[in-house]
Amino acid sequence: MKTLYDKLRTAQIDEQLINAFQNDSDIVYTGVIQFLSSQDFIMLTYNDYGIQDGEVYLKISSVKSVETDSYDLANMQQRIEFDEKHHLNSQPAFDLPIKMSDSLFDRVIQTLLTNKRVSLIITEQAGKLKYNEGLISDVQEDGLTFTNINKFDFSKRPIFNIKFDDIRGIEFGGTELQLLQNVLDMVKPENHVENEIISDPDQFRSEVDHLRRSGDWVVIDTNDDRKYFYVGQIISSNPKELVMMVVDMNGRFGGYVWIRYDDIARIITDSDYLRVIAKFVKANKDSKHFSLPVLNADRAFDNADNILIYIVTQSIQYQKLIRFETADEDNFVGYPTSINLKTGVLNVELLDVDDDGELPIKQVGIENIREMAFDYFKAFLTENEID
Repeated sequence: MKTLYDKLRTAQIDEQLINAFQNDSDIVYTGVIQFLSSQDFIMLTYNDYGIQDGEVYLKISSVKSVETDSYDLANMQQRIEFDEKHHLNSQPAFDLPIKMSDSLFDRVIQTLLTNKRVSLIITEQAGKLKYNEGLISDVQEDGLTFTNINKFDFSKRPIFNIKFDDIRGIEFGGTELQLLQNVLDMVKPENHVENEIISDPDQFRSEVDHLRRSGDWVVIDTNDDRKYFYVGQIISSNPKELVMMVVDMNGRFGGYVWIRYDDIARIITDSDYLRVIAKFVKANKDSKHFSLPVLNADRAFDNADNILIYIVTQSIQYQKLIRFETADEDNFVGYPTSINLKTGVLNVELLDVDDDGELPIKQVGIENIREMAFDYFKAFLTENEID
């Protein structure tokens, strides 16, 4: 039976795309092995959309298993080929000069220290992996001193020591880390601002109308237990609903979301994180990397009485994918196929159908829809049969 090192070595020689599964974490790294030793390796990594995005150093002892052939990897290879064909990879390579005699670990640590580069160091605590984003400020014989950079709260800037033996991996060179590198002068305790939060539902409509006119960046938290939130600009609204142009954590265009007001828990109009995102967006627009060329980041919506109907009918006409969230917290993705305006019933051809008898067509009342996401890159890939 091949050892883990043998599998990694074969994958490196054959330039195979691999999935590296970690111990104590559900995060999987997908990429191609760039450097390999008997103890560790460095991968060029790809994000979920097949776009090359940074590198990761991993200790072999922190890897649970390596996958070299699977349905998921075949799909990823298809996405990578599509992205390369359409020149969607814009991230410059990280300059990491390595000689055959070098220790991979020492070279990564020294490069990050010397060049003062932001990285994400993965450590283990109580059987769980912890992700520390920031700067290496000093290196000792058995460890390093690390300054944590908190883009959500500038006032928190802890400095602590990390033992080399506790390090499981290091991410570096990725888009978000590169962008954060460029705003370090802003991410300081003296620039911290308190969050400006609106949580009174009676104020949502007037605030959204103001935000639509101002074009200010905003965070919208929904009133369920999900772990993510929306960041973007309000581009259309009326007394019942709104459309938001969403940006991802890299400050790049991430599609649109339609939201009903009763889906909103709170609106954050100012925060440290919003100021970081505004800087990210400006940098991306200046470098012409804000939106992938296959996406439409300039879509216009009017403020008519029923924006939902407009979005759905456009989706039916052009066979566009929508992710739906309903009032009973059902979440599904599909193609709207028809709508009965008299009964308010929408027919959706589901993208994923379970084996438990679920029908491929789902009927949903439009009054039960509280959220729709569309025109994001993963939807585009699916619509073009690249997923």
